Amino acid sequence: MNILQWCNIDECLLIAETDEVYKKYAGLKHSNESILSLAKLRLLNSDLFLKNYAEPLDLFLSVVENFADSSTKDLELKLHDIRTKKVVSKYKFNNKNINWNTWRQFNNNEKNSQKRKEVFDDFIEKTKYISPIIYNRFEKIRSLYSTIQSTCSNTSIGSNQLNPLSGYLMNEKITYTKFINFVKYMGNNSSKIFKQSLQNISTEILKRNAEYYDDFYFFRNMAYKDFDKTFQKINAVKEVKKILKILNFDLNRINFDIENRQNKYPSPICFFVRIPYDIRILYKSESPYFDLQGCFHESGHAMHASSINPEKEYWKRYYISMGVAEIFSILLERLTKQKTFLKSSIGITDDKLLDKLESRNNFMELFFVTFYSANALMKSSFWKNHLSIEASNLLYSKLVKDFTGIEIPGAYWMLHHILPEAIMYVPSYLFAAVRAKELDVHLQTIFGETWWKHKESGKYLQQIMSPGAEIDLSIFSKLDSDIFLKEIRSIK
Repeated sequence: MNILQWCNIDECLLIAETDEVYKKYAGLKHSNESILSLAKLRLLNSDLFLKNYAEPLDLFLSVVENFADSSTKDLELKLHDIRTKKVVSKYKFNNKNINWNTWRQFNNNEKNSQKRKEVFDDFIEKTKYISPIIYNRFEKIRSLYSTIQSTCSNTSIGSNQLNPLSGYLMNEKITYTKFINFVKYMGNNSSKIFKQSLQNISTEILKRNAEYYDDFYFFRNMAYKDFDKTFQKINAVKEVKKILKILNFDLNRINFDIENRQNKYPSPICFFVRIPYDIRILYKSESPYFDLQGCFHESGHAMHASSINPEKEYWKRYYISMGVAEIFSILLERLTKQKTFLKSSIGITDDKLLDKLESRNNFMELFFVTFYSANALMKSSFWKNHLSIEASNLLYSKLVKDFTGIEIPGAYWMLHHILPEAIMYVPSYLFAAVRAKELDVHLQTIFGETWWKHKESGKYLQQIMSPGAEIDLSIFSKLDSDIFLKEIRSIK
């Protein structure tokens, strides 16, 4: 068997597995047995690769990650199911007991902060049901990386230690030192102004100081309550399709599921089922303005995946670093925060409202940077320093307090939608936020301030995205965090 034959088999298995996982996340009828069976087949295929090939490096690293993921698929599914069944409150939302999947919707709609606190505290206490699963899965992943390292003949890795953190950093093509310095710089240069802004905005919209149960995802909706009437009449899917059509992206390749099911995943998410032909977006409504942001974000993923050259090698289509995968989603989401776009394309003409909205967006970007800096540093330390769950909780609480000023129970990270599942991922949002700003500036330089109105800019974006994992970031990015920080530090 040559690598091309191996890739053909793996792609077929990946498509089938992703399709079934999509149904699970969508809250549709699905089969855990099928997911596990397909994961086992991919595990066997990954093992076959690792026994016969050491290069290309990008494919090798991706196969190692898939080997670890497939080997722990049973624990991942168990986490999903236990979280849905055990992390449940006595309070109800839409006449059903609130579970992890409906928690954010409840927080957005519940006026009584005491009830939100009780649900938050209850969920924190119930992390005892999922913490052993999370730890056992991550320990197994750590052990698998170590085993592969001991039998590894990949000369591209050389003397570098192969572990979940180093594999992630090699895939992102960034050194550990540069990564740590980048994240700390982002967090430290946002922290002071964020803490001041949090005090002011909490007083304004909550009539009190923010508490630990007023988390990032609560504020992501609450900060925009003043704008609900303005945005509730806007159809997010219709608006994003309009922009994608102008930019000449193929909408036949993108499917939107906006149904509000009880067991549907709480966060907007995009599935690359078969690149570039079958891309699926899931989200359920939280609040009018966030719905617009979330829909544009996931549609940015979709326009990216649907533009990758189908002739590219398998791993160059599917195995794209997370710091690249998030660039185009954040780029498209940025439109929903720009006054020019909201005026000319959405039809919102109230300058006073747009100024206030811009200020709130900058506040939420600061919240994002400080919160995700804490997330990134905790998770990297988890792998680097072999932390226990208890030590992770203590470190997480400290980091969130340092960057945001909020004293939050450390076990909260296990209720996050990324931290307890992905090997790393969270730093990628920070990389991509900076690169998306750089790309936005680049597009404006070439096509003008309203680049999204020109078919030529869509063609240019497709040229950038077409190579998949071989994207040339140097065309538009130097990973200059100052250009992004300067933008978001303007709070009125």
